[in-house]
This record gives sequence, structure tokens and C-alpha cells, in this order.
Amino acid sequence: MAQSASFDVDVVVIGSGPGGYVASIRAAQLGGKVVCVEKDAKGWGGVCLNWGCIPTKTLLASVERLEAVREASKMGVIVGDVSFDFRKIMERKDKVVSTLRGGVEALLKSNGVRKIVGAARVTGPNSVSVALPDGTAETISTRTIIVATGGEPVIPPVPGLSGPGIWTSNEALYATAVPQRMVVLGAGAVGLEFAYIYTGLGCKCTVVEMMPEILPLSDADVAAELRKSMTRQGIKFNLDSKVAAVERDGETLKVTVEGGGKSTVVECDVVLVGAGRRPVAGGLGLEEIGVAVTRSGVTVDERLQTAVPSIYAIGDVTGKFLLAHVASHQGIVAAENAMGHPAKIDYKAIPSPVFTEPEVASVGLTEKQAREAGHDVVVGKFPFRPLGKAMAMGQQDGLTKIVSERKYGEILGVHIVGPHASDLIHEAVTAIHLEATVKELQTMIHAHPTLAEGIMEASLDVDGAAIHKMRS
Repeated sequence: MAQSASFDVDVVVIGSGPGGYVASIRAAQLGGKVVCVEKDAKGWGGVCLNWGCIPTKTLLASVERLEAVREASKMGVIVGDVSFDFRKIMERKDKVVSTLRGGVEALLKSNGVRKIVGAARVTGPNSVSVALPDGTAETISTRTIIVATGGEPVIPPVPGLSGPGIWTSNEALYATAVPQRMVVLGAGAVGLEFAYIYTGLGCKCTVVEMMPEILPLSDADVAAELRKSMTRQGIKFNLDSKVAAVERDGETLKVTVEGGGKSTVVECDVVLVGAGRRPVAGGLGLEEIGVAVTRSGVTVDERLQTAVPSIYAIGDVTGKFLLAHVASHQGIVAAENAMGHPAKIDYKAIPSPVFTEPEVASVGLTEKQAREAGHDVVVGKFPFRPLGKAMAMGQQDGLTKIVSERKYGEILGVHIVGPHASDLIHEAVTAIHLEATVKELQTMIHAHPTLAEGIMEASLDVDGAAIHKMRS
């Protein structure tokens, strides 16, 4: 679409996270004159790159190496005393983050996107005002606007849950020392990943979860398998429980945990809040011009368009799926629509990984969701334990589970807990995206020895025909 002479630019993107910078690049690829506004000079790449996905996975990689060395003797590799340098671990994390942040800035520049650091406010359907760091402001007229302002951690209204020793993921990623004892609020992806990281570094972690099982949105079989594995690692779980209060006794935090009809006090040095995130939509001027904003986020349609036709919203601010890769895909769809290339978002086949040890990854419906939706459900399962590759790797915990419907054999969901689950899941993403059947998975040749054989065996198990599964 050619730029309209009545506007300064075609698209203003507010926010440079995995949704915002991708939307900016895609709009520029389609010939648009694009401005991307980021409120933090060191925030290019957004929460995911600077305070979320990337730094977390970098720390996880260090802990995985540490665990591998600790377990090396079981594979005949003899090493001396094992220790770690927390400062160097954090320095490496910072270097990875800064390198990728520079990469985002370079990508924007190479695509001709103008970068502005400042606080943006939407002042009309086709106008954005940016408060600049020097105290001045710049107003930009634009044919379209894409809001990509992300989310922020939720702090539950618990007495005492503030002040020193109360961490969100931000503090956990920029700590200067490893605490001896930690209580983690929430057994979702954030809470479990940090519990794994800090347990691996010698911290005693207790996870408190209000629901009866960890990963409440995941398939029950997969969640239970992960909990068993993490319990063996030394992590303690208080399920069906809540934190009622936090009190201070010098440097010690006393956390009152209520559950099972009783109340206990857990002492720790740090309370890490992993209770979820909420959209950052306030102060943008959206509601004043007619954009619908609820507690769940900015309301959008399948084109990512708001109630104001010239304004789109993507990523965590929409409250849809708080995943970086969803934000990026939404960014592409919104940018294409903003540039006059009709596109719609499809949420059917979204991979959802959790980077614990073992990893968890899911796509599609859980068994419970499939039954509640009225499907005649057939399930197949296969453990990692019999797989030759898993045995050779010394990583046999976990299973693959396939949820399908009986009449046509369509695959409705796939859930994996085990080594490299976050990579393995993409075979299942492709299958669900293409509406494949169990039979099609069964007849695909899977290389041996690989972990992907577990997917083939699980598909065979739907019909009770798994080759390497013992019969009872």
C-alpha cells in the first residue's frame, strides 16, 4: 500500500518487544514508512529479550551444564569437585541479552524503521504523541497504529508481600547472590523455571500453588509427571494452598501457607512471585478515543483490529496468549492488515513450552478440554524410558501423550514432558495445523534412535499398537 500524503508515516508501533519489533519489520517489508517507539533506551526487544525468555533460558543453560557435570560419573566421565561462579553466570546472561538487543536495533535500522525512545500516548485515531527523554514531545500523524505495550508481573494482595526479599522475575534475573531458601508463589511456567534454576544453584525451594496440580492449564498426566521429577530434584510442592501472609524477622521472611485445612509457616530469604502477568494498557489514551480496554486487555478481532479501525493491538496487551511467539505472529498479522494485506490470526496450533528439567511442551487441547468440548476422545501414551536415545542420553523421565477423536482420528492435542520437548513439539504443531490424523503420524517413518520415536509410538498406542510398550 502506498503511503498517504496526509500522514507523516504509515504505521507507528508502540513497543519493541517480540510483537512490536516484528510488526515494525513486517510493515516495512510491505513498503510502509514505520516508526517504532520504545519507552526504555535499554528495552529494545521488550520483556522477553531483556527480562524474560532469553535471560531465563541463558541461566537455565548454565544450570543444565552444572547438572550434567554433576551426573557425569554415571556415564563414565570422571571430574573433580564441581562449583560455579554466580557472577560469571550473570555476566554471560547479560552479554547474551545485550548482543540480542543490539541485533533487534540493527534489524530495525536495516529495514528502514525509525526508532524513537520515549513514552507514547495515542492522542487520536491517527495521532501519537511521544514524550522524549529531554523533556520535549514529538507528535506523529500516522495512518495506522499498532499497540504492543506488553504486560507486567501481578503481585497478589497478600499482607507483607512487598519490600526487600520480595522478587518478581525481574529481581530473580538480576540477583547478585543465590539465596539459601526461597518460596515461589505459583507453579506456572515462570515459577517452575525459577524453582529449577535456583534449586540447581543450591537454593532450597518451596513452591506454593492454589490449584491441585502444577501447571494448571496443562494436561494432567504431563503435569503430574513433571512434578514427580522436580520433587526428586529436591523441590517441595504445597498444592491446593495459598500464601496468606509474609512477615519479617530480621533478614528472615516468615511465609504463612494455608492448605489442607491447616496453616504452616515456611521460613525463607526470598519470596519469588510467579503469579502471572497482566496487560499494560493504562496511560496510553486508548479508552478516550474509543478503544475497548478490559481487565483482560485490549479487545481485538481476528485481524488484531480494535474498535477503532486504524488501531491494532498485539501481544500480552491483548491478554490472549502470553507467549512471545504468539506476539510475533500477531505482529505479522496486524502489520499485514495495517498495510492493506488482509490476514487473520489462527490460535489452533500454538506450541506452549516450559523450560524445566525435564522440559514440557504442549499444543492443542488437553484430554480434559477435548472431553468438555464434546469429542469422543481416544488417547495414546508412550514413556521416554524405553527409547534407546533417551537411555543413551541418560534422560529417561517423561512421556508423550496424544489426544485424538475417534471418528476420523484427527489429532486434537499433543503433550510432551521429557528431554527436548520444546523442540519435539513442532512435529505435533505441524500435524494439528494441517489437521492431520493419527494414522498419518503412524505411517510416517521416524529416524532411529531419536526422541521423536516417542511421538510415533504414542500415535500407535491410540490404537493399542505401540511396538515397544509392554503389555500388562
